[in-house]
This record gives sequence, structure tokens and C-alpha cells, in this order.
Amino acid sequence: MAARPMSKTEQERIEVQILDRAYQLSCAPGDKPMLLECVALVDARMRQVKASSKLQGADRIAVMAALTLARDVLGGGALQDAGAREEALKKITAISQTLDAALVPQEKLF
Repeated sequence: MAARPMSKTEQERIEVQILDRAYQLSCAPGDKPMLLECVALVDARMRQVKASSKLQGADRIAVMAALTLARDVLGGGALQDAGAREEALKKITAISQTLDAALVPQEKLF
């Protein structure tokens, strides 16, 4: 029997750690490397925010980390060109949609 191709709706479940908290995420197998890079970047930035501020709540740390990441992307010298900025915004939107889809199963746990 031949292996059937994986449909676009099939998702891979992975467990990740962000700021010492476990999250169960779902993603398309092809999106896993990018999702893991995003997790690593968010975790690193949240740790940096926590270490350099008096913030303690994970939600406040997450918001500050998100704002600093957005500043880095949108305020970077490489993005002064309108075309490069538009392309970066498209990539951010695509990543955001991937992350939103990955977090949907997580919301059911709360």
C-alpha cells in the first residue's frame, strides 16, 4: 500500500518552552522550522525583557517583548525603503497568522 500524501489540514503537535512555560502548538510540518525559530526568538526576547526590567507578569513581559521585536523590525535601517518595509509587514502578518493557528488548540486548555 502506498503512503498517502499528507493533507494541508493535517497538523503536527509540538511542545515548546517559552519563559519556562510549556505550550502545546500545532503546525503544518513544513512550518515547524519557522515556528521553532519564532519560539526561540520570542523566548530570548522575553528573557531579555525580564532581566532588564522590573516586570514580573508573563503577560506584561510578552507585550514588552512583542513591542521591542516590532520596533526592531519596523525601525531598522534596512527597512527605510518602502518596498522592504511592505515586504517585512507581509512576512510579519504571515508569521502572526501561523502563530495564531498554532495557539488555537492551546486556548482550549484555559
